[in-house]
Amino acid sequence: MAPKRKENEVPKNKSNKKLKSETKTLATKKKDSQKTHILVKPKKTLRVDTKTLNHSICIPTTILNNCTNLDQITHVVYQIAKAATIFNVGELVILDLGDRKSKQNTEDKQRLSDSMLIASLLQYFVTPPYLVKSVFKKQYMKYFVAAEKLPRLTALPFMRHYNEDNGRYREGLAVRMENPSSKSTKEYKQTKYINIGKSELLSLKTQLVPTNVRVTVDVLEHKVVSPVEAYGNFVGAQSSFGYHVRVTKNFGSIFTDCSFPNGYSQCIWANSGDYFYDEQEKKYSKAETKVPRITKIVKPEPNGEENSTQTQPANLLIVFGKWNDIKKSFNESKDQFEGCEGAHQFFDGQIEMPGASPQGNICIEDSCMIALSVLDTME
Repeated sequence: MAPKRKENEVPKNKSNKKLKSETKTLATKKKDSQKTHILVKPKKTLRVDTKTLNHSICIPTTILNNCTNLDQITHVVYQIAKAATIFNVGELVILDLGDRKSKQNTEDKQRLSDSMLIASLLQYFVTPPYLVKSVFKKQYMKYFVAAEKLPRLTALPFMRHYNEDNGRYREGLAVRMENPSSKSTKEYKQTKYINIGKSELLSLKTQLVPTNVRVTVDVLEHKVVSPVEAYGNFVGAQSSFGYHVRVTKNFGSIFTDCSFPNGYSQCIWANSGDYFYDEQEKKYSKAETKVPRITKIVKPEPNGEENSTQTQPANLLIVFGKWNDIKKSFNESKDQFEGCEGAHQFFDGQIEMPGASPQGNICIEDSCMIALSVLDTME
């Protein structure tokens, strides 16, 4: 009869030395695995040359990937427009990455593409309600059914009663003058009549403006004025109202077709809309190690002198979206940039989103508001 083994006693066929060696091996493997997962994330202070800093944002069409109807699309684009007007963004760039798969299967060829639908909605949100039917053609009105139910973007002065001027300035659309003679077939390219949403057209005293052009008018003086004179710094790129919207077909056109004469002074990336992003994966190594985190934005001192060569304000571009989408779009246009190693060389840094959500897991429309808020605190 075999003797009973005491509790916690090591069996004879398994020595203490063997147990110790196995424990040591497991500990070594665990330590080695921890070492391989350590990722060094560089940080950076972004310096700009001017005290005034313009903002532009780039939104990919993949922002609509999770949308299944017009209501959802409208609310997503509305979030972008609201963030842009609150933080006075001057330019909105739409990066066309193709239509959604669900839309590619539809037979209706007259439907707007995703990029044009986003652009149209963004333009709708900065158009006064009384000018909508004059600005947009009748066949496009069906895309604004959900948009017309949403609140106005009251961050824009022409979307509310501006207390500082008691409603003196209004947005208007130049309408064609009537021919003085019924026999005349000459088309008038200039006019003095402006539609300002009233029962009667406003007649300018001494000015003529091109027809079908949106203008800002002084209703007391009956003259066209600049938006800057009327509202202050609420003007986007190319003297647009609220913000300027443009569509680009590839990554390279984001920079080559810039709406600002001097181009962008800096460009940063906001990782968003990537719900499967894993910073440890090799395909993201350049994004994590070559694009540093922005910790602070430094402007010239209030009493200091600005860069004498910089006469225009600095222009900061924020690109939103997945790194895979950015890299794919770059590869489609890399012939434009000879000697460039990759998309990471276009970025001066990236914004690290606050909160407990993993990087990349915040949807693009929410990331816009968050990123602009973070940048506002850094400046």
